[in-house]
Amino acid sequence: MRHWFVILLSCLCLALPAAAQEQSPEQKCSDNLQLLLSSLNRYSKDHQNRFPDKLEDLVPRYLSELPKCPLGGASYSRYSSTEHNPERAMLICSFPGHALKPPDYLMLSSDRGIESPFAHISDPSICRRSLVQLLQNVETQRSKLNRYPERLQPEVMCSCGDPIQYQALEKGKSFLAYCPGAAHLGSGLAPFSPSIGPGGLQERSLLLPPPTSDAPAHKGLSGTWLAAGGVAVATLLGLGLSTMMRRRRVRLD
Repeated sequence: MRHWFVILLSCLCLALPAAAQEQSPEQKCSDNLQLLLSSLNRYSKDHQNRFPDKLEDLVPRYLSELPKCPLGGASYSRYSSTEHNPERAMLICSFPGHALKPPDYLMLSSDRGIESPFAHISDPSICRRSLVQLLQNVETQRSKLNRYPERLQPEVMCSCGDPIQYQALEKGKSFLAYCPGAAHLGSGLAPFSPSIGPGGLQERSLLLPPPTSDAPAHKGLSGTWLAAGGVAVATLLGLGLSTMMRRRRVRLD
């Protein structure tokens, strides 16, 4: 009897570690963001609290290479830094295939850590009004300069605490302005939204692809290992019981 218990225990020990060690793509992606943020912070300490203009500046001194999302390839290009005091860096995985409910993108910031879509809720209507006012102001400047301004003077702040990001495009013929904050995520908006351009206000993010609401949950190999371990244990248990039932009783007389 003890012999069969040893065999069963050995099978469990072989089957379960692989399941326990298997990480979901979301966890791997989150680990990548943590690695990038750690490298950004080391860069900041070496550069008078300034973050790099682009993630490629971290290579090769702070990273041998940039990590990639396990599901979407090179998806960490949506990096931005805002001129807070100190500066604030934000990282977002822009691959929409994670098995998450929109607009729950994987997001990490230097001052708030992992951003939860429902932890920071700020009224997006205030941000929309700020963007509409911004459009009116830059249109006034365009009528005087015959082009959109290179930068905003003074800086426009969003209700979530982040400055509105502004970019003049096509040599001043167009522009893009958007909210970079995460405080609107709980209101149903994606990161980097709302946004505005010469065509008016946009509720969706112009910098990110839309997240997939029906993305299947990724089970990885853990479910396979658990199933295989269960089948192995059940098979061996059945064989053991069958053998014991067939074994002839030992007579003592």
